Amino acid sequence: MRNPFPRPLILGHRGAPREAPENTLASFARAMEAGADGVELDVQRSRDGVPVVIHDDTLERTMGVRGAVSALDWPAIGQLTQARVPSLEQAAAWAAAAGAWLNVEVKSAGVEAATLRVIEGVGLSGRTLFSSFQPAVVAELGRLAPGALRFLLLEAWDDAAYDAVLGCGAAGVCLEAAAADALTLEVLRNEDLPVVVWTVDDPTRIRSLFRQGVAAVITNDPRGAVVETG
Repeated sequence: MRNPFPRPLILGHRGAPREAPENTLASFARAMEAGADGVELDVQRSRDGVPVVIHDDTLERTMGVRGAVSALDWPAIGQLTQARVPSLEQAAAWAAAAGAWLNVEVKSAGVEAATLRVIEGVGLSGRTLFSSFQPAVVAELGRLAPGALRFLLLEAWDDAAYDAVLGCGAAGVCLEAAAADALTLEVLRNEDLPVVVWTVDDPTRIRSLFRQGVAAVITNDPRGAVVETG
């Protein structure tokens, strides 16, 4: 399978979540300090249309406060979380300065245009992969920015997944680690679909995946991954 990146990448899953709170600027910085090539992060839409870097659709699990992201304006999110939740604009500015690659997972529809504007605004289009579990989101990103690198997130590879990839125009797939067996990777290689595998923390498995030609691996332990694979 072709690799759209200049080399196989190690991406910190929401940063370096074992060293700092996930999806925070501190976590992203820790991943890069550990030697990762970049980070995977999640984007939700605030009520006023701001792309917010958080995995869940509420603030409760990660920030310990109640509130749905989509029901709050960006200033209120900052106030409720004591500015611990970054906007995508803040994360992208950090990535541009740090030389980091980004895998931006778009969690919900309606934030595609704003997400693209942020990435393009800091000149990161060439170092950003956009992904989503929703084929409609992947398709919309492509409609708005035909040159954007877009992958469909999948938990399995089957006929339905193949049809979804073709239907949304994805350039590749982000595949859950349990589904990334040798046979499936061979099939994807024959289809000329690059693969990003998530989430892998075992260095031996990471080395094996790179030998099998995957484009990138997302890991909770970028420090351990870099030490063992570097």
